[in-house]
Amino acid sequence: MKKFPFTSILGWSSSRYDVFSTCKRKYYYRYYAKHDMDFALDQIIRLKQLTAVPLTVGSIAHDVIETLLKRLQKSDADIDTSRLKGHIAKMVEDTIQKSEFFEIYYQKQEELDKESMVEAIYKCLQLFIESDRYAWINQQPMEQRHQWVIEPPGFGETRINDLKAYCKVDCMIPTDEGVFIFDWKTGKNDVAKHRKQLIGYSLYAHNNFGHAEKDIRAFLVYLKDEFDEAELELQKGEVNQFYETLADDTKEMQSYCTDVDKNTPKGKDEFEMIDGGLCAYCEFKELCGK
Repeated sequence: MKKFPFTSILGWSSSRYDVFSTCKRKYYYRYYAKHDMDFALDQIIRLKQLTAVPLTVGSIAHDVIETLLKRLQKSDADIDTSRLKGHIAKMVEDTIQKSEFFEIYYQKQEELDKESMVEAIYKCLQLFIESDRYAWINQQPMEQRHQWVIEPPGFGETRINDLKAYCKVDCMIPTDEGVFIFDWKTGKNDVAKHRKQLIGYSLYAHNNFGHAEKDIRAFLVYLKDEFDEAELELQKGEVNQFYETLADDTKEMQSYCTDVDKNTPKGKDEFEMIDGGLCAYCEFKELCGK
């Protein structure tokens, strides 16, 4: 796998640009907290580290899928679903003990419904385990499973047209029929929104691992209310359009820097606040008086 030397310059990612395009002030607190002169860094970091019930459901589901896939690399024995549910319950309890939740911090709830969280995560796992895709994964030759890339370490740094980008895949499985990339989703289906991520993941597989673009197949796998899978089918000129979009997104974010190479931001006042319903769900809303 190709690695890159450290640079301070900001790197594009789908999630970073989503925050930037949603609210510039939230973007400032998320990525430039150490430059703020109004609030203690510890306070901003505390808010940044708040989790929420949907985020926890998604995070634990991803962790358990990672564990299941790494287990499959060594054994294709049946899964004990009763033990699985107990494992999920312990993970939920551990997360509640060590994490601070948005819902509690902002007094949206007096206490968390642990059982509902466990059931939501377990349902995601059931949908995955009972799917044709899981059966397909389980049919892959054991002697090739060491080649699987499952939640690789780091942030998925890559270069796309010489621009720094972060495109970390959830799972990549090389096969004789091609390279299959999977992105697990536990939220609502939104293929149009997530499409850009899949293109980035495909280019990551090509640039970092050397897989031929024609051999790469990328899938969104939704695991909320029902199992649903969407494969990326590139339209003519779409990759070139992605290059242009990434360059435009990067340039737009860099326009809020006084020093692009050092990724030094302009003053906080340059990062304008939005005024709308999304503020109610923002972890930094107390800093903005919302």
